[in-house]
Amino acid sequence: MNGARHRIASIEETNKRNEVGVAAFLQLGGFMKKSVKIGLAATIALPILAAAAIPLFVDANTFRPMIESRLSAALARKVTLGALSLSVMTGSLVANDLAIAEDPKVGEAPFFTAKRLRIGVQMKPLIFNRQLIVRSFEVDAPEIHLIRAEDGTWNFSTLSHGASLSPGSQDPAQPATLPDLSVGLITIKDGNVKIETLPLQRTPQVYDHLDVKLEQFSLAKAFPFTVSASLPGDGKVKVSGTVGPVNPQDAASTTFDARLTIKHLDPVAAGYVDPAAGISMIAGLDAHIVSDGMNVTSDGKVHAEHLTLLKGGKAAPHPIDVNYQVGHSLKGNSGQVSDLALQTGAVAIHIKGTYQLAANEPVFDLKLLAQSVPIDGLQALFPAVGVRLPNDAVLKGGTLSANFAVKGSAKDNVITGSYEIKNTELVGYDLGSKIVGIAALGGIKTGDTTAVDISRADIRITKSGTESTNIYSVLPALGESTGSGTVSPTGELNFHLISKVTNAKGLNKVGISLLTKLNSTSAAAKPSTAAGIPINITGTAEKPVITADVNGLLKGNAATLRSKGADILNKTGLSKLFGKKKVTPVQPPPQNN
Repeated sequence: MNGARHRIASIEETNKRNEVGVAAFLQLGGFMKKSVKIGLAATIALPILAAAAIPLFVDANTFRPMIESRLSAALARKVTLGALSLSVMTGSLVANDLAIAEDPKVGEAPFFTAKRLRIGVQMKPLIFNRQLIVRSFEVDAPEIHLIRAEDGTWNFSTLSHGASLSPGSQDPAQPATLPDLSVGLITIKDGNVKIETLPLQRTPQVYDHLDVKLEQFSLAKAFPFTVSASLPGDGKVKVSGTVGPVNPQDAASTTFDARLTIKHLDPVAAGYVDPAAGISMIAGLDAHIVSDGMNVTSDGKVHAEHLTLLKGGKAAPHPIDVNYQVGHSLKGNSGQVSDLALQTGAVAIHIKGTYQLAANEPVFDLKLLAQSVPIDGLQALFPAVGVRLPNDAVLKGGTLSANFAVKGSAKDNVITGSYEIKNTELVGYDLGSKIVGIAALGGIKTGDTTAVDISRADIRITKSGTESTNIYSVLPALGESTGSGTVSPTGELNFHLISKVTNAKGLNKVGISLLTKLNSTSAAAKPSTAAGIPINITGTAEKPVITADVNGLLKGNAATLRSKGADILNKTGLSKLFGKKKVTPVQPPPQNN
């Protein structure tokens, strides 16, 4: 029994010692955990504290004169910065204000301003050696003011101009060079650009939400770039490619190779086109633009919706594609339109010529040529260029040939030339029922389709209206017509034609023949010397009023009709022609012997 009690006591003693050991081990583990946590916290906190303490020992403003000096030298413009602070976490110097001076020849207001500039730097050389090595520039919400003078030069043309030369040291015989300013990345975020021309003539163009990215920037070599911005009227523009090296004589003449994309462009809202010009559209553009510093070449396609090309015209009902090839001389501020093709479907009308950017208003000398172009494919273009047809009528079939010269500006130009339409039909317009003034001409029946064998004229279009001369047309239902006329700026028609009516029969034919003879001998003013029936066209193109001018004939031949009396009306059928009953001759009173 005593042995058993001794063993039990020994076991209990051992358990107590084990419990003490376990407790001690647990206490040690807790202490170790706390130590690890403290160590980790210290490991994390010490660098943070050290980073936070660095600005206490590094005065960022000591670098401001150096940065201003280097940027001013590189840009050849005075650059000023606001107070600098050091952000160790982002590895950058931060300036609250940035301003780049304007060309003194242009004005005094800054050319470029921003409320914040971040300058990415290498921290170790900055902290330990007070050495400034710039990695990047990031500009927030800048305001940029671009100005183009009347001679075509820009206010940014003199950026970096002669930057490497001290005053008075420039040698015209030696090409200018630039200091070596290289930056890995330059970005501009949410900027605003205002572009205007001198002398001021219209509302400046404004681009907002401007984002720019310049990679491996250098003044001395080419570098890639991307630019995007918003346009008025929900338009978007994006340009990407390569640019450089920067021309030290004229920054605006720097070489580049870029792809330009514009979506939902409203050229009137964007300030590209004067509203008074009458040109409007909603367009998309995809273009390739290349500059060698002296000449710029561009080719691409414009996809235009709701296109109007002439004041008074109506928007085209279907989209129009315009393919173009243009070469521009920077020195002469002029260009050559190699080809501008207005295309709808498989149909294209080509325009070629030259232009000159004078007084901020393009002045052009262009030639438009269309050779036997199918009319069916041109219907979408008619409203855009001011061609109007009677309400609910369309042309079907046939061809159009045209040769026009366009000279002047978009707002004030002169268009001269000629056109010819062959073998077409005016569907939805009953010409026979529209002619008034001679009942017999009601015998001309065209139904709702009027055939046109040929129609041609010489045309002159100015802001004062349209003048047509040498009009010649052949309509099988009516015959040959010649004459001239005008269309006012508001669309009022005033045409005078002579028509040889060839399809009249019976008495109608006799009456028409007599009227034709009367017209050939009439003393009244006539639009041409051709024999036929005089016809006046008034009203508008949508609602033309066509009247055979019988009254004019009768007034011009009153003496003849009086001498012949009622016999002429009755024998020739003119009484019916005028819608009158048979006329009883008036007998002269008996003579007294």
